[in-house]
Amino acid sequence: MKQIFYLILSISFFSCSISKEYYENGNLETKGIKSNQIKIGDWKYYYPSGKYQGGGKYRNGKRNGQWKWFHENGELWQIGHFLNDEQTGEWKFFHDNGNREGIGSSLNGGKIGKWIWYHTNGKLYTERLWENGKLLEIISCLDGNGNQLDKGSIINGTGTMNLYDMDGNLIEALEYKNGELLEE
Repeated sequence: MKQIFYLILSISFFSCSISKEYYENGNLETKGIKSNQIKIGDWKYYYPSGKYQGGGKYRNGKRNGQWKWFHENGELWQIGHFLNDEQTGEWKFFHDNGNREGIGSSLNGGKIGKWIWYHTNGKLYTERLWENGKLLEIISCLDGNGNQLDKGSIINGTGTMNLYDMDGNLIEALEYKNGELLEE
């Protein structure tokens, strides 16, 4: 029995290895454990500057559990969960100044329900309704002072969604069909 235990321990030890990848500048890009070339356990990612970017756990090569990402200044950027490499549950996003940026839920990797986004000053920017990863409707769109903006013309997932900066200047108009962004 003791020999079997040591055999299993030896196989596990020799089939697992610490994996590190580096940027061209020599700084660490990512670090974690691989078993038979498949990512497992905790993985950490870094910016080219060497600062911690974030990470989480892999199970059988797929992201699982809570993952956190940070802005290069160290402020939390996003936090949420994965199940079998797909976003699931509530996801929260933050601007690099620490103010909330957005919140919404995903199921099987697709956005569902109401997603809310905020300007860098923390004021409401837009609310959008999603179903099975497809955009259905833009509920509201406001500038950084709370003034109503032209949200676009999306009805049942088809039409135009307008994007603005905090001052209310139109940045871009995106075309959607059946809830999916049309490629240019």
